[in-house]
Amino acid sequence: MSGRIVCVAPKVERNGDVVILTFAPHRDAGGSLARDLAGLPARAGGCHLLLDFTAVEYLNSTDLGTLIALHRRAEGAGERLTLFNLSASVFKLFTITRLDTLLEICRPDAAPVAAWAAGDRL
Repeated sequence: MSGRIVCVAPKVERNGDVVILTFAPHRDAGGSLARDLAGLPARAGGCHLLLDFTAVEYLNSTDLGTLIALHRRAEGAGERLTLFNLSASVFKLFTITRLDTLLEICRPDAAPVAAWAAGDRL
């Protein structure tokens, strides 16, 4: 196995004004989530951005800062930002830092993807 860092672009799905960004697994701890989010284009107001954290095992301070900046940008543009499919350890980080009071995080029993697939507005 080589020592290369593998970075795969996140998967982006769109349905009307709903965008789901699914993070790909990363092998490095150097702010990969921040790199993925930095590439997001500015959108017109009314968009609902869903961030799928299924493959995210850890976050660093750069990642958290990027999420806060994205939240502020979305809020200022009249958009929604929702995080879902967080692992227990990632969710715990959000509660310890109290970012769960700032960011919209779906409960494990919520089904944003099912609603999106059915064409419902979230």
